[in-house]
Amino acid sequence: MSQLTRFRPGHPTRRSSPALCLLLLVAVSTAAAAQSGDRGTWRIYYEPSRDRVQLTFEHYENGARRHGSTSFGVRPTELRGLPLAQLSSYSGPARFQLVRDAGSFNFEGQLRDGHGTGFFTFSPDARFPQQLASRGYERPTSDQQFWLGLHDVGYAMLDELRAQKYDRPSVSQLVVMGMHGANLDYMKSLSAAGYHVGDTHRLVTLRDHGVSHEFIGGLTDAGYNNLSLDDLQELRDHGVTPDFIASLRRFGFTDLTTRQLLEARDHGVTESFVEDFRELGYTSLSLRDFVRMRDHGVTPGFARGLRSSNGGLLSVEELIRRRDRGD
Repeated sequence: MSQLTRFRPGHPTRRSSPALCLLLLVAVSTAAAAQSGDRGTWRIYYEPSRDRVQLTFEHYENGARRHGSTSFGVRPTELRGLPLAQLSSYSGPARFQLVRDAGSFNFEGQLRDGHGTGFFTFSPDARFPQQLASRGYERPTSDQQFWLGLHDVGYAMLDELRAQKYDRPSVSQLVVMGMHGANLDYMKSLSAAGYHVGDTHRLVTLRDHGVSHEFIGGLTDAGYNNLSLDDLQELRDHGVTPDFIASLRRFGFTDLTTRQLLEARDHGVTESFVEDFRELGYTSLSLRDFVRMRDHGVTPGFARGLRSSNGGLLSVEELIRRRDRGD
């Protein structure tokens, strides 16, 4: 360890060389970085119409690990030390905090009219590991505590997991849940919609596949409620959205089963496909007719070209037969 020269009264003070000053500055900066442990840069963007602040962590380091960026929305009131008036119209230096159960994120930087940027450090809460242990979880590593803090995996989420009778995940699984957005709000939204998952792996899978509260709500409004989790995921994976269901209803295709919806979507029966045939005069075809024509390559243009001289329309069977024959 380097030693500092002790200056004694009466002895002349020597000037430090620029090189020595640089070395001391590097040493002090390195020591400060080692103490902070978790650090990086941040950006914020205030969205008044949504009463939300988009907070982005960029180029941050967690121990010896380096990461890209993480972004999520927070309520303005969650940023301690940053009044709404300052957030919306102030320009100048700013210091504020985002406090989580796992620890606090401390921000320093500049704001200008709802935008800001600067540096952050993370201060872990010393009580957090013991609180996890008291709930039956293993104590988190420093890396895990950082991630749990970043993604707001805290006591309320752990208590909700227990209340909804989920299998208790490991701390590593809690980190994965936070990273994938399978968080407290998501769990509550599924529960409010009448869906109990019970398995954290499945919860993450549903979140990754886009089975959101909005998606479920749209299906419910369309009359598709009490579906199985498998049905929800399959409909979302295949692009059977509430808008797609509404587009089929415009043509009188109602009370369709999930199998019929999936078949129509997978076989490319789009709104424009049905509309073009309707304009040709095919107004009484079943959804199955459209699926079959789509499978055999019978397009509206092909049907138009085979229309008889007196304007008569060929049957679906004849269209398919001629298309398969290569007419």
